[in-house]
Amino acid sequence: MKILRNNLIHLTKIYLIIFSFALCAAAQNSLVRFEKSIEAGQTAEVEKDLFNYVIANPKDAKGFALLAKLRLKQNRLNEAKSLSNKALTIDSKLFSAKLTLAETHFQLGEIEQSHNILDGISANEIADDSFRLNVARTYAQIGDCAKALILAEKLSVKVKNSEALPFRAACYSDSGDKKNFASLISIAKLSAKQSPTVAVKFAEVLGKAAMNKEAVDLLRLVIVSAPKNTNALLLLAKSEIYLKDFANAKVHLAQAEKVQPDSSELLFVKSILESEQGNTAQSLELIEKSLAETPNSIEVLAQFVVTAMRANQAGKAVRAAEKLLNLQPENLDYLYLFGAASLQNNNLQTAESSLKKFLEARPDDSRGCVALGLTYAAQPEKLSEARNQMQHCIEINPNNYEAVHQLGLSYKMQGEMPKAIEYLEKTINLAPDNASALRDLGVVYLQSGAETQARVVLEKAVALNPNDADTHFQLSRLYNLTGERELAKKHLEIFQKLKNPKKDGM
Repeated sequence: MKILRNNLIHLTKIYLIIFSFALCAAAQNSLVRFEKSIEAGQTAEVEKDLFNYVIANPKDAKGFALLAKLRLKQNRLNEAKSLSNKALTIDSKLFSAKLTLAETHFQLGEIEQSHNILDGISANEIADDSFRLNVARTYAQIGDCAKALILAEKLSVKVKNSEALPFRAACYSDSGDKKNFASLISIAKLSAKQSPTVAVKFAEVLGKAAMNKEAVDLLRLVIVSAPKNTNALLLLAKSEIYLKDFANAKVHLAQAEKVQPDSSELLFVKSILESEQGNTAQSLELIEKSLAETPNSIEVLAQFVVTAMRANQAGKAVRAAEKLLNLQPENLDYLYLFGAASLQNNNLQTAESSLKKFLEARPDDSRGCVALGLTYAAQPEKLSEARNQMQHCIEINPNNYEAVHQLGLSYKMQGEMPKAIEYLEKTINLAPDNASALRDLGVVYLQSGAETQARVVLEKAVALNPNDADTHFQLSRLYNLTGERELAKKHLEIFQKLKNPKKDGM
């Protein structure tokens, strides 16, 4: 009996060891699956399972590190920071947690802390290509391309021309190194079949650099070998939209929709398509649906602000821009968006304060310069400041037709017609197809009794933008003055339809 009992105890220990190994293997498999899903952007699909895993395994630092990475992807930055610190409390040497924490600090505007973490990683921790690649990529993400490229040069040729390819391209693009950037495009094309993920990430860099034709060429190679790659299809459609190739963009959107219907990214790209085709109301509806699914997406929020402003929904634009700033308080582009949206919403003091702060950091930025000038112009007592600001914009960039246009309008408002004509004609010289400036010049010509000149610019304006109600109204005035009653009546009717579309449809 004693021998039997000892054998049973021994067997039990063996089974427990086997069971323990099985549990560890299962846990490792789960973590690998979670990480792949997060890297693929499938945060919603994996979120619940990963959260439950962390609850069930409160001493597993890797679980907390992965949840931190997921929260970073979702732009829930304070949670990502807390979870990364929790992972490092459990395991102070956990490499992945350090990288996530560094990037989170950067996104929160805590630049020094971010660099301290990366600079504190020892040479022993990046002794192989895998770790070195991740550190280099994180340096690139926080904007330190010099260190990123130094580490990239130490990678093997295979890794350097595959996984490292996208961030190397981004660094060359950001630094204006066109030669090295261009040299990587042919390498990226070779990766289209072997590594579609790398090629798609490279295409994202091309898109950000406004190299949409090159992005299209690369992505079409990707979908030949991976026809159901939704990331490639959607990015291809987006690049085609910016190239005004709407027909092919619709084809690729339809293909993506079959694979992944009603995804946030699909709605997002559809919104861009509608916006670029001038369908502002439909664009806003789609971007609102996309935002409802991913409320903390930086990309979607930024596009929402722009779309809402185009749709004259300034209140919605202000709230979205404010949320952007809360998520990334140090991001100057979002400070500009907040200032511009506040201006459109007639929150003039907020707009003035935000735009001044923006221009302190970027004194030569044309957008901010003009926006601040418009903010002054909206305050009658600050007309002089508005003109000075617009003159300053022209000094920064003599080809800034928006500033010249606004100067012309400021003189028009004050009844100074010769000056108004001077600046509006300069605007047309700089931007011959600017429909708004052509219309405004036509109005000034009409007020000055120059019907012949007015006719030329107003007819060109309406050809460029047939949906502008005010242009039709000014043409109606013109044709009445020249005795062309039928034409005057026609354009007045178009004006009324455009001004009251609902009434017309009843």
